[in-house]
Amino acid sequence: MEFLVPTLEIKMECYEGPLAVLVNLIRKNRISIWDIPLALIIERFLQYVELVKEMRLKIAEDFIEIASLLIYIKSRMLLPEGQKNEEKDTRDELVERIVEYERLKGMVDSLEDLPLLHRDKFIRGSNSIRGEEEYNLLDLCHIFFDLMKKREERYIVVRELKPTLEEKLHMLREILESKGVFEWREDESIEHSDKVVTILGMLELAKIKLANLYQSRPFSSIIMKRRSGGALQI
Repeated sequence: MEFLVPTLEIKMECYEGPLAVLVNLIRKNRISIWDIPLALIIERFLQYVELVKEMRLKIAEDFIEIASLLIYIKSRMLLPEGQKNEEKDTRDELVERIVEYERLKGMVDSLEDLPLLHRDKFIRGSNSIRGEEEYNLLDLCHIFFDLMKKREERYIVVRELKPTLEEKLHMLREILESKGVFEWREDESIEHSDKVVTILGMLELAKIKLANLYQSRPFSSIIMKRRSGGALQI
């Protein structure tokens, strides 16, 4: 097995992961990925890991995993020739992981080279820029009166409540007079205006102390009970 030139310089660079370090070591020394001299590669990789530990005091778990794998391979290399079959399998696994990493890294680099919208490419906007216009006092008066006219044209339609509040009060008083209690609950089939008038009527009866209102929880049904001593005039 041929060994690398021992003067291998390792710069403290930021790598994306342990496989990136291995690929960098292989490329710098122009080694075939299928004929990696593991002894020196392992040594240099572990040197890098130690440097990172000393400088950062923290190292990613994936670096520890690859370092453990390399140490295991190195320990298998010390065994007699007849016991190195497992070393070959582990070595092949490492090579396959490096090859797969280079393939994926190449795909990522190709995607990054593509122009991105709003980074390298921009959508052309409108070139029409409205210039400044000059107005005299008479023009401004015309514009002002036009705006006032448009404002006057705005209107709101106010619909008459049906039934009216008086009609609903009369109905609620009849119910309290005959039954003494009235329960109101949300019903989608009832017109919105009828719901509003009913609630207003119940509040009015409570206000003039002819009824008490009860509700067990928010948005639940409302119970209206006739107050004792309350004179209901129908």
